[in-house]
Amino acid sequence: MRKITIVAVVLVSAALGWTQDGGSPSQVPGNGQARQWQRGPGIAGTITAVDGGKITVKTADGQTAQIGTSGETQFRKDRQSVTLADFKVGDQIFVRGDQKDGVWQAQMIAARTGGGRGEGFRDGLGKRFIAGEVKAMNGTRLTILRPDGAMQDITVDESTSFRKDRESITLADVKVGDHIFGRGELKNDLFVPAELNLGQPPTMRPRPNAEPDHN
Repeated sequence: MRKITIVAVVLVSAALGWTQDGGSPSQVPGNGQARQWQRGPGIAGTITAVDGGKITVKTADGQTAQIGTSGETQFRKDRQSVTLADFKVGDQIFVRGDQKDGVWQAQMIAARTGGGRGEGFRDGLGKRFIAGEVKAMNGTRLTILRPDGAMQDITVDESTSFRKDRESITLADVKVGDHIFGRGELKNDLFVPAELNLGQPPTMRPRPNAEPDHN
């Protein structure tokens, strides 16, 4: 799965309350379940479809992932044991399991309801920070496909700094198809990043021995 440097990890993981790619959750769904979630690879995202025992999610960087369940999959919502039928489109979930042939085979699926950091992510996206894929560029204006599926125009100015892997770059290094993130603010109803980061966050890069992502 893909994502974008340290600030994005803080913004997205903290907003969702989880870390991905085998990290220990900063705040897992249902704090009482913390020890169950401390180890093992996983993925987080928003449910876009539920079809039988399969779940489709969109991750925070706008990618699509397939989740498979079985009779041994455990389901949790707000510290409570539930069933697959209790999950619906729009739920933000964390999946612990292993990826095989492009599908995450879930050992456990959990969700939080009632707002929390996920609400802060949705409220701040496009207002206090931006993340997503660059779809178009016209001078200093960029069109971004955000993790929530919305398209947004942003503009950089003379105060915007650009970075890739902690190295300083320029706007000319940003291309259509790149994933970016950064903090900033709205100015005259247009988001202006104070900094724009290009690349993937270290915790979201594929592990050396991980199976390739076929999505």
